[in-house]
Amino acid sequence: MASWKEIDRIRKEPKGFRALAKGLRAQFSDDLTDWEKDFLEGIAGRDGKEEFTTRQSEKLLQIRDDYTSVSELPGGFSVGIVLKQCKEARLNLSEDDEQWVLRSYEHSPSTIRRKNTGRLMRCARELHIIEQVR
Repeated sequence: MASWKEIDRIRKEPKGFRALAKGLRAQFSDDLTDWEKDFLEGIAGRDGKEEFTTRQSEKLLQIRDDYTSVSELPGGFSVGIVLKQCKEARLNLSEDDEQWVLRSYEHSPSTIRRKNTGRLMRCARELHIIEQVR
């Protein structure tokens, strides 16, 4: 998650803000939701030197962070190990989760997008690979 300093810094740099939006749109265009695409296109297409709002900065940095690949899950678990174990036990998951685990493993057996860590953790808990913390 972006810090307040980073949010405030990017908000005050319209040129860098638009460049980041263009870069994210180009790099992740196939994976973005319709809302994310519209947001990034709207930002990238703006002209001028006016600052962006704090909320716009938060959303832009959230999109950046969501699409960042990570190799470690919360709690220090290795994505590669957990994903492999989920793949091996996938028949005990719902069909949607089973397909998602297979696609994720085929895409990258050792990393996952930050926005998908919650889903992988849920699958791992459902398969008793990771214990539920209370």
